[in-house]
Amino acid sequence: MVEVIGLPPEQEAFAGSLDEVFGRLNESDAVGLEQGFAVVEPGGEVVGFFVLREGLRRPPWAPPGTVSLHNFRVRPGFQGKGVGRRCISLLEDWFVRERPVQPQLMLAVNARNVAAIEAYRKIGFMDTGGRHEEGFGPQLIFAKPLG
Repeated sequence: MVEVIGLPPEQEAFAGSLDEVFGRLNESDAVGLEQGFAVVEPGGEVVGFFVLREGLRRPPWAPPGTVSLHNFRVRPGFQGKGVGRRCISLLEDWFVRERPVQPQLMLAVNARNVAAIEAYRKIGFMDTGGRHEEGFGPQLIFAKPLG
């Protein structure tokens, strides 16, 4: 179902392949603390994907009590059409309603991924000034208050 969300090689270089993402999810022993979600348009078409981590599965750069967003991707034909904005808005509404104690949503974005940095800023994420190094290169740490 989500195999249709392949990214061009220049974008996949920042996030890894879906095979890698699903491999990590399938090997995870943290049921409920690390989950993948498909983004589906009203007509039923899968147009995106992301992973949320919380609790013991959150990365070292995410403070206790936060939720971290990973591997957020929008299918190339749908990029720049508001899918990411709507997805984050719905996610924020869900957290406010279902998990009001979560103060913020956090993510790490590759410092070279200018398009993603601009997109995250447009939907309300702010650079925390935090930095993290990982296999995909230097990462900027962004946060968006929930609620």
